[in-house]
This record gives sequence, C-alpha cells and structure tokens, in this order.
Amino acid sequence: MKLITKNRHVYHDYAIDKEYEVGIVLRWHEVKSIKGSHVNIKDAFIRIEDKELYILNMDIPLYEKTSHVLVPGYLPKGKRKLLITKKELAKMSALTDKPGYTIIPLEIFITKTGFIKIKIGVGKLMRKVEKKQILKEKDTKRQMDREMKHL
Repeated sequence: MKLITKNRHVYHDYAIDKEYEVGIVLRWHEVKSIKGSHVNIKDAFIRIEDKELYILNMDIPLYEKTSHVLVPGYLPKGKRKLLITKKELAKMSALTDKPGYTIIPLEIFITKTGFIKIKIGVGKLMRKVEKKQILKEKDTKRQMDREMKHL
C-alpha cells in the first residue's frame, strides 16, 4: 500500500467512529494525476445521494501532459462516485442519520494491485471544549512519561 495523501486536520477536528475503504470512479488522466501525488482532499466532503456515495470538492488538477482539447470542460473539483457495497452504505447511512455525524475522506492510497482507494470515516465534529480536554490529557500523559523516565 502506497499512501498518496492524508487529511491530517480531520483527526484533530472530528472523533472518527467507523472507517471504510472505498473505491473511486476516475478517468484516465485523473488516475495519472493522482499517481503523481497531485490531489487535495483537505476541503472535500462526502454525500449520500440517490442511494449512492459521492465525493465533492476533491481537487484533482488536470494531468500536466494532457491536452485541454481531449477533456473539454474538465472540472478539477467535480463530483465523483465512490464504490461501496449496499450493506456498508446502509450502515453508514444509519450512522449519519444521528445529529452531528458526517462522512469525511481521511486518506487516499494505492493498493498492492494498483487500485486507487479512499479511506473514509464517519465521525462527529468535536467542540472546542472537547479538543482542549484531549490536549490536556496528552500533556499530562507526556509529563508522567517524562517523570517516569527520570526515575
């Protein structure tokens, strides 16, 4: 597995409950662009529409060696379909029906067989108070480890 990109801000802003690995429908020039690490999922989000999963606002710029004549009207932040089983989609839909839960892309990677996959997570947005509490816990744990090391 080769990691292409990771959305680091998600782990700070959301409490991820469940993770899924899904495929994505891409065109040839988008595959070449992603394999060259030209992709951004920082502002991307995922929606369930008509019993299908779509990723929106994922930025895949046009591959540098592709002519604009071959792909007229290409949208780098267009809507792309994600491939997931109906059973997993039903579970995900049930989780997102709860208030405050959303689906977020976590990372993009290439499998050993060469397929491009996206790891998505279902999570709840953390409030500032919760974030501060987590930072305090990490700080106290770090101080305890430091003191234990000196003994």
